[in-house]
Amino acid sequence: MKLTAALIYWVIVLLWLTVLGTVVAFYARNPRVFGTTRLLLAVVAVDTFRNIIENAYFGAFFGSQYGLFPESVGTVLGNPFLLILPKIFNVMAGCFVLCILLLRWLPSAVIEHRAAEKNANDLTLLASVDGLTQLYNRRYFEIAARAEWARFQRHRRPLSVLIVDIDHFKSINDRYGHDGGDRVIKCIADLCGPLMRTSDIAARIGGEEFALLLPETDEQAARSVAERLCKHVRECSPPVEGEKLRITVSIGIASATLGMSGIEALLKCADDALYEAKRSGRDRVAPAKVVSTSQLADREMPLAQRPQPSAGF
Repeated sequence: MKLTAALIYWVIVLLWLTVLGTVVAFYARNPRVFGTTRLLLAVVAVDTFRNIIENAYFGAFFGSQYGLFPESVGTVLGNPFLLILPKIFNVMAGCFVLCILLLRWLPSAVIEHRAAEKNANDLTLLASVDGLTQLYNRRYFEIAARAEWARFQRHRRPLSVLIVDIDHFKSINDRYGHDGGDRVIKCIADLCGPLMRTSDIAARIGGEEFALLLPETDEQAARSVAERLCKHVRECSPPVEGEKLRITVSIGIASATLGMSGIEALLKCADDALYEAKRSGRDRVAPAKVVSTSQLADREMPLAQRPQPSAGF
């Protein structure tokens, strides 16, 4: 029993040496992996070192009492001043650990968490925004459109969609190249912003095609927005290769009705109205024609499969 009492301290020392060696080895091989966790590793290392010193001290002291070490070792270590040294070191280590936790690790962990949240939000934004125009992309528009359709069904509030297409865009690309075409697309995107409310969604859903989702907007108000957009586009005349380029857009308008079976039907109506605006001479706004529920069911298709207007239409 005496031997066990003498050896138990050294078993504890061996255990804590293993812990310390493991921490040091992992940190040495992966110094940049841990981030703010490295401060916690420092806490573990300090506490482990404290345990090693304390248990080694008392292991040597009691070992001398039970014959593992010379009695002179116990006489020296039994000095009252030396007996309190491990406890003093214990207090110092505790204060050091508290300082690391309260003054360094906790603030760093909060900053790191906020940075991680910001990075996640930035990635979400990048996945939702068109890189050229900084408007929302087709994927985000589809999600927002379905959410607004659900809101329309629940509360029967007005909901309108505008589909906007740049007239004769293929000829612009053929004459001025893709850089000129990109300049025109950016110009249209910049004009959409001032016309939009906070609740509205403007997106680039195709090469030269845009969509505006207008909650709480009936057909008359949507037509007013579309007419203003057409007017602003006529007046913008972006400079391309040293000359002012006159551009126009055609816009199809559709407003949600109870007879529509889903958001795809609403968008299909806006698409059909856009084609009607093109056929009628371009540079104009065309509202969707009122069709029966059965006609809508026959004509609607999934949003992702809606045909894109050809570049020269």
